[in-house]
Amino acid sequence: MAAYKRIFSSSCNFVDCAALALTMLCALGFLTARSGHAGVNKIIEGTHKVAIEVYISSLKTRDVDLFKVGEKSAITIRNQPVEPPMTIVAVKSLPKEIAFLSNDGKKTVVLPDAANPTARDFYVTLSDEADQTKDGYVIRGNKIKIGNQVELEGFKYRAQGVVVEIKAMP
Repeated sequence: MAAYKRIFSSSCNFVDCAALALTMLCALGFLTARSGHAGVNKIIEGTHKVAIEVYISSLKTRDVDLFKVGEKSAITIRNQPVEPPMTIVAVKSLPKEIAFLSNDGKKTVVLPDAANPTARDFYVTLSDEADQTKDGYVIRGNKIKIGNQVELEGFKYRAQGVVVEIKAMP
């Protein structure tokens, strides 16, 4: 007990020791990040105009022209809105179809989904500027990769889809 009193009563109290330890940990974290070992700083290899294709499955709508080329659509990636909205550059709309085996069991027959006559599949391609890193493309601080769940929002719609293609545009 006497040694404890001697250590902490001399020139350093508990608050001072905690502040010193916190300062040293901050400096260590800063030096680790600067040396490239922390993973928080990605080197940008270039900025490209990219096309992001989003597949929206079974959207129930009677409006075949819901997504229009040239219009803006807000996009949300991992619950993070990306501002400003992106431009729609291509749209492909297909009726929802179901695959069945033929009577002989050797061929597949594809028919429109009679149970959901208003359901449609959409392929919506959006365009924007993105930074390229070793890990892929980053749009305004959000990594975008194939398989990401995204949400598109416009004046008449709010639809969830998945990224199926990302490519640099010429």
